Amino acid sequence: MTVGATIAETFTAMYGLERSCLAQVTAMACNTPLNEMSEATVAKAIGMYDPGVIRRYGLLEWPGLLRQLDRRDPSFRD
Repeated sequence: MTVGATIAETFTAMYGLERSCLAQVTAMACNTPLNEMSEATVAKAIGMYDPGVIRRYGLLEWPGLLRQLDRRDPSFRD
């Protein structure tokens, strides 16, 4: 489950979560020991997503997704 201040933010967070899960399951399917990242690398990666460091999720992605959907089937707006 994901939550966000807007539909765009929530959808983008869910998409990112789904992609992360897919990457993990695919890596685990190799049936070999996984290489774990160092604590420093994990801390740096987490820090890159702190509030105020990056733009809010969905600000750029959502309008593009809506344009793509408009081209495929604009009836979704009805």
